[in-house]
Amino acid sequence: MSDEEYAHQALSALKRIDAEALGQDDRDAYEQAVAAVSELAVALGASETDDAVAVEAPEECEDDEDDWEEKIDDAYEQAEIARSKGTLTTKTIDDREYYYLQWRDGEKVKSQYVAPVSPA
Repeated sequence: MSDEEYAHQALSALKRIDAEALGQDDRDAYEQAVAAVSELAVALGASETDDAVAVEAPEECEDDEDDWEEKIDDAYEQAEIARSKGTLTTKTIDDREYYYLQWRDGEKVKSQYVAPVSPA
């Protein structure tokens, strides 16, 4: 079992505990444990759903959010990464700006084209 799977399994086990039945000190410790394991799960790339992180449409694309979502979905599919990873960035190439999805793969930062900032 991978570290991600262990973290997810531990988080699931913690969430099955009835925290309301615990005393205040135990409830505080429980909440700290859930927070710590949640952070670990995120750091390891585990998430309860693959759609845990939504890349919001920039102002230029707010008029057509369906088109934006399709472009983001295509970028994630081409990058072959979970929706819990990735950050939207802009790159300037030949005096034009483009949106890219960026994520870390080990020591490397990888990018996947999404769309131009200003359509031509």
